[in-house]
Order: sequence, then structure tokens, then C-alpha cells
Amino acid sequence: MVKNTSSELDDIIIKALGHQERKNILKIIASYPEGVNYTGILGETGLSTGRLNYHLGELEEFLDRGEDRQYRLNKIGEKAVATITFINKDVDLNLLETVNTKRSKRLKAIKKRLDTGFYVFSSIMVGITGLMTYFSYVQSDSVLAVFTGFFALFSMGLIYMTDRSRKNDPERILWVWEWVEWRIIGNYKNRD
Repeated sequence: MVKNTSSELDDIIIKALGHQERKNILKIIASYPEGVNYTGILGETGLSTGRLNYHLGELEEFLDRGEDRQYRLNKIGEKAVATITFINKDVDLNLLETVNTKRSKRLKAIKKRLDTGFYVFSSIMVGITGLMTYFSYVQSDSVLAVFTGFFALFSMGLIYMTDRSRKNDPERILWVWEWVEWRIIGNYKNRD
């Protein structure tokens, strides 16, 4: 394992704890001090093999795998699970409601911005397609007309994918935004 500074170690642990499936994998492995094999983790998580392989790769710094092919937590993995346990110990539900209210307000604000951005983006794409159609008609240019048709199909596909993304995954967008804020603002004091 590569030597990490303490702030890099913080980043590694927070990255793992910021993902629900990885937290679950760490908890499962922690519940088997003697070790657990791949099939056992696969059965308890219910993940696909590809997804489990990906997460195990992301958790490489937290795990040891012996010659018996059993997964166990190493020291960093134990610290990560201890952090999860500490966070969940004696939680004041009123505090949790406050956090969830603030988070829900931020999520609502992000959804509003996503909606506005989507409508502006869609309007621009439709406007460009309309202009291209107008110029291909006025100039009777068949090459421009064909290109306009392809551009229209491309625009429709892009608008459709953007619409699905904004509707289905605002929580992920909020998580990324919070992570960026944490990286920029949280480490601001550490800069020289």
C-alpha cells in the first residue's frame, strides 16, 4: 500500500463511507472476524458480480485477502467501520431531522436549477435546429438539409438523456456538489 498523509487517509475513508454499497460491504466483512469469502459477500449484498468486483476494487485499501481467499478488514478498514459505528451511536433524531430538512432544501434548489438549465439547453438546441432548417430551406441546400436532420436527431437524443438524468438522479448531483464543496472549502485551511 502506498504511504498516505493523514489528509489523504481522511479522503480515502470519506470516499468509502460516502457510498452506501461500500459501507454495507465493510459492515458485512466486519461481522466476520474470521473472514468471509467472495460468495458470502455476494450473497449478503445482493449485488451483481461486476458491481461487487468494482466496489471491492475501490475498497482495496480497507481489506486484506489471505491465502485462504477470505476477506478481512485491515487497520484502515477497522477505522472506517469504527467511524460508521461512532456516527450511528446515540444519534439525536431531532438533529437528524434538521440535517434532512437542510439537505432537502438544497436538493430542491438543485432540482430547480437543473430544471432551468434543462429548459434553457433544450430551447437553444431547438433554436439551432430551427435556424438550420430555415437556412437549408432558403438556400435549397440538400447537404445542409441532411446535416440538419442528423443534428435534429442528435438534439432530440441529447434532450431526452438530459431530461432523464435530471429527473432520475438529482440526489447524486447533490452528493457530487457537496463533495466538491467539502474538497474546496474543507481543505482551504490546509493550503499554504
